[in-house]
Amino acid sequence: MKTFIYIMMILILGSLVYNLIEFDYSLGMFAELNLPYVIGIGAGVCGLILALIMLKYNQLKPSLDNQSKKA
Repeated sequence: MKTFIYIMMILILGSLVYNLIEFDYSLGMFAELNLPYVIGIGAGVCGLILALIMLKYNQLKPSLDNQSKKA
């Protein structure tokens, strides 16, 4: 699972970099031509946050299982 999360983080970062490169900064943030890239950047940031949460959960899972067995 850890490997899968790292692969997904690499794909998400690649998508984020692609959207940042293709974004036309001279038109402004909410220009009609930039809207797909703004959505892609937002989705990339959300996906990266979710992947980091999942990675942290997998790191804490063994200690959470031990605590539930003691109770």
